[in-house]
This record gives sequence, C-alpha cells and structure tokens, in this order.
Amino acid sequence: MVFPFLSRPGLRRLIAPAIAAGLLGVLALTGLLGALDRSWHDLLQQTFSSGLPTPEQTALVLVDEQSLQALGGDGFEMRWPWPRQAFAGLFAALHRAGAKAIVADFIFFEQAEAAEQDAQLGAVAAGLPELTLGSVGDQRPVFWPDAFQQRHLELFGARPRWGSVQSRPERDSVIRHYLMRESLVAATLSASERAAAPGSARLRWYGPLEQVRSRGVPVLPAAPFVAAGLELLGPALDQSPDFEPLALIRALDQQPAPTGAIFDAVRGRTVFVGANAAATFDAVATPVHAPEPGVLVHWTAHGNAVQNRFMVDSPPALPLASGALGLALILVAGHRGTGLRRPTAATLGVLVLAIGGSVIAFLLGAWFPPSLPSVGAAVAFGTVAVTSFQRERARKREIQGWFGAYVSPAFVKRLVADPNALKLGGERREVTVFFSDLVGFTALSEKLPAEQLVQVINLCLDELSGVLLDHGGYVDKYIGDAIMGVYGSPEPLPDHALAACRSALECQRRLAALNTRLQTEHGVTLSMRIGLNTGEVVVGNVGSVRKKNYTVLGDAVNLAARLEGANKAFGTALLIGPATAAQAGAHLCLRPVARLRVKGKTQAVEVFEPLAERETADEATRHFAEASTAGFQAYCAQRFAEAAAAFEKASTLRPGDLLSARYLRESERYAAEGPPAGWQPTFTLDTK
Repeated sequence: MVFPFLSRPGLRRLIAPAIAAGLLGVLALTGLLGALDRSWHDLLQQTFSSGLPTPEQTALVLVDEQSLQALGGDGFEMRWPWPRQAFAGLFAALHRAGAKAIVADFIFFEQAEAAEQDAQLGAVAAGLPELTLGSVGDQRPVFWPDAFQQRHLELFGARPRWGSVQSRPERDSVIRHYLMRESLVAATLSASERAAAPGSARLRWYGPLEQVRSRGVPVLPAAPFVAAGLELLGPALDQSPDFEPLALIRALDQQPAPTGAIFDAVRGRTVFVGANAAATFDAVATPVHAPEPGVLVHWTAHGNAVQNRFMVDSPPALPLASGALGLALILVAGHRGTGLRRPTAATLGVLVLAIGGSVIAFLLGAWFPPSLPSVGAAVAFGTVAVTSFQRERARKREIQGWFGAYVSPAFVKRLVADPNALKLGGERREVTVFFSDLVGFTALSEKLPAEQLVQVINLCLDELSGVLLDHGGYVDKYIGDAIMGVYGSPEPLPDHALAACRSALECQRRLAALNTRLQTEHGVTLSMRIGLNTGEVVVGNVGSVRKKNYTVLGDAVNLAARLEGANKAFGTALLIGPATAAQAGAHLCLRPVARLRVKGKTQAVEVFEPLAERETADEATRHFAEASTAGFQAYCAQRFAEAAAAFEKASTLRPGDLLSARYLRESERYAAEGPPAGWQPTFTLDTK
C-alpha cells in the first residue's frame, strides 16, 4: 500500500491525535484557553508585584471619601462634581507645594454654569507648565479652545498639555494593556521618549493601591490641597482679575507656599491626581485587585515607562508551536508504551516546561501564555488514558452492575478501587450512626392514595439523603420512611460526629422548607425524629453469596435507633448519645435531656439535644441552652430549688417546651416535698 497510514489499523492510530487536536481546537474557539491565560497572568502579577521596586519621586493625590466629606461640609458645601474653582485650587496648591509634574486624570468636556469659573480654571491650568490634563479622542478641556491656545502659544507649544485617559479592558473587563500613544502618560514624556514608546504595552503592576501605599508611595487626600489652593488663589486673582495665565501664576508664586507634612510629601515629585470614591464612578478592574482608582493605571504606566518595565508579549506562533510539540510528544509516548508511565512522565515534563517557562519569562519581563501547551498536554494525556483504561473500565462496569446488592454508592466507589472488598467479613471502626423516622407515617398512609404516598415519601427521602451525602455520610438502608446512615465508613471521615450533627440539623431545616411544597401539592406536612450515636462498631459485608449488604453492627447502632424513638418520650426531634456530644459538643449549643436507660440495658447514659451550631446560634438559643444545662445539673445534684429557677427561665425563653415544663414541675414538687426514697435522676425507656 502506498499510504500505510490509510489502512484500518493506521486510521485507528490517528483517532487519538485527531480527538486531541479537535478538543484543543474547541477549547480555543470557546475562549476557555484565553480565560485560563488571563487568570494565570493575573496570578503572576499578584504574586510578584511586591518584589517590583516602585517608581521613585511619585505621589498620588486622590479625591476620596474623606475629601468629599471634608469639602461637602460647613465652609465649603461642595458636591461632586466639584466647581471649577476647586480644581483650580487643587492644581495651584500642588504647584506651590513644589510638585515637579502634575498629571490629572480628569476630563473637562462640559461648560461650567458660570463662564468665569471656566476662565479661572483655564488660566490657572494653562499657566502651570507642569500640569497635564485628560482627554478622550478629539475632546480636550473645554476651557482651552483654539482661540485661547492661539493667544498663548508660548504655553502650548513646548509639549502636549493633555493626553488620552482611555483604557482598553479585555473580555473580562480587566485592564492589562495601556494605550501609550497620545496617552496621558505619553504627554508627560520627552519627545524622544514619546517617539520610542510602544503604541500599546502590557503593564507590569506594582500592586493594588493599599500595597503601593504601604511600600512608601505617598497616597494623599485631595481636600487639604483644595482648601489651601483656594486661599492662595484669592489674593492672586485680585492681582490678575483679567485671568491672564502668566500674570496669574506670577501672582500665585508671590503667595507663601503651604506648609505641613502633606505638602512636603509632594515636593519634587510627579503627582498623579485622580478619583477614588464611589460617587466619582472612576473604578477599574486590574490584574492585582478590583476595584481600583483609574488613576492607578496611569501611575503604573508612568512607572513602567520611566523604569522600562513594560512587558513584551511572546510571538503568537510560540504557544501554538509549543502546544503542538507537547501534544505530539505525549501521543508518541502513549503509542510506544504499554502503560501510562511514559505518557505521565511526558505530560509532567510538558507542564513543567510550559508553566515554569511562563514564570521565568514573566520574571524576565516577557509574557508567555501557557494554557495552550498545558491544556494540550492534559488533553493528549486524556486521550491516551482513555485507550489504556478500556480494560479497567470494563471491570468497573461489571462491579457497578452489582449495585443492587449494595445500598451505599460510597461502597460501590470502594469496590471499584478494591474488588477484594467483596469478600464477606468485617473490621472494627469508630463511626457515628444516624437514624431518622417520619412522624405519623401510618396516619399519612391512610390519608393519601398509594401513588401520592409514594411520591411524598420519595421526595422526602431524596431531599434528606442528599443532606447525608453532602456531609460525608452514606445511606446504609431505607426502612420504609426511615433512614439509616453512617458517618466514618466505608471511607474515614474526620469529625464524623460533628458532620452527623450538622447533617441532622440541616435535615430538620430542609424538611421544614419542604413542608411548604408538601402542603401546596399534597395537603400534608411532616415532622421527623432523629437519633445519633457514636461508638465502635463492626463494619463490613453481611449476607450470603447471592445477596450482600455493607452495614454496621454493634451496641452503638442499637443506641442510635433507641434515641430516635426516645424523642417521643421527651417531646424532642433530635437526640444524640454521650460520645457524640463529647466529640462535637464544642461546636454545638446542646442541652442535656436525660440520663436515659434504654430497654435491654442496665446502665443509664446522658443524652443531649443539639439546638444549633454555636457559631450561628442566636442569643436566645444560647441562653436557653445555658439555662437548661444549669437546671439539669442542679436537678441531678438534688438542688431542686435551683433547678426550678433555671427551668423556669428556660420555659420563659422557649414557651411551650415540654421538656423544660416537665423538669420545672418535678423540681418544684421535689423542692417542696423531697424526692421519693431511692430516687435517681434517670429515665427508663421500656419500649423500643
């Protein structure tokens, strides 16, 4: 055959590469690879931003919440946007404080209400050669019309006096590039620096605003500068009432410079002025944090420009070529090997080179997006693994076909991993056992037709079983409308007692929410009793070779079942055994219920009712638990008057609580008459 790869075996060998290439193409077209690259880029920026030296001799002056409050109060009563005279004062104060350059991320496109205010700000701004204002496209500051510039050519010919504040967010609205040409930052550079600057550059970030502040860059409120500038401009305007820029600035320079630490902080620095308050609507998303003030983008771009820190993007063909090479290496390794050892090694090698290379390139000032080779390696390994695991999948399907012999999906997962677990036998393990039962099932079965009854029971069992599984337990079996669950087996579960208690509380909440639907659809509501107990049991397969059940056996199981039924005697909905309380009690609000002797046992155990999780319990619940605990302890110690007082408080906190009322009656009677001879604070349960 001329083209052996077109034979049937050859075509089969092309299936894996074709699938891998197709999946990779789909991921690229859906934009997932781009999203991964953007997330990785931002992670690198966040990780290494603190190690980048901040640009020297810069400062940030912000119109923040503090400034809006200060100038909105008595004496100023300014509302945002501030009148033009406030900006004139701000720029004048920065000038007199000795700022080397003032870069203002403000745009003035609309005429002021009073033409005099535009004339005043236009004159002050024009007379400050160190000031650069914002623009958008062809829109420049409204108070600098062509006629004004023609009259003052000496002020506008040396360098651009305004620059674009427009940004270019990416698909996720995050700003990673800076449009350098004709930008606000470019206007502050020399002619040669502007000519050498790229049209669009990827920024290297120094960190979010608070990190920049903590690293020594002055970040100052604008209000003190506005207040000082207004005082300076008053006499200067008196000396130059016609708003002639140079005369106005000469008059301003005759005024005493403002003094104080905040003014000293800007002396000799390039000061970026912008907004950082909710009402100013100038928040942007950056790779290092969101939201951030928009002026931080220009400050970062300026720092990149003066430090030559702009990042270089790798050629678009490089990720594609590296992805194709990695894909080929893994597929070849999978084709030549009989297992996954070689493909795994090749995949790890590609991932290390792609991700590690991206980190190294970033540290060197270049951006290499690693998702194409990385995801390509994962896709290639997946296609190889699919072929290699065909026999393993067949074995797993055979085991899963035996699901009818096992109630627990968790145990099926264990069987898939270890088929030897099918052998009959067991092991000892500490677990927490869960028993629940719906109240009034018999009456419900008489009220509802059989089809509707099954719908109700299935709806409840599905909702409650999901809670058990979500908290790490497994459903051992259903007994009619009852559920038996286990926490801590077949898979070990740290804090299984706490997980069981949390799931029991959640089951009660879920059933309460479900009752709204049951009432609407079926005209019924349900309640539930739950018993939990922790202890050592025997776990394993019980049954015959034809039918098996993975379950738990032991006294701890029996006590859990007895506690579920004991709720009827105490008017409670949830009871837990002493071992469960000992392990989970630190995280729960518990009240002691009784020293209980169940049928078939001679020794009494102290059982408890979890009321809520301690972190989320309200004050009334915590006080109720404390009063109940104090009352029960006094009751057991035969301090009946003290017990009566505590249970009276508990009854006040939770009116209608049957258990508190019962202990209150007994405590009052025993306080008056004394307890019977041989009295013990135990309750004997004669039924199951």
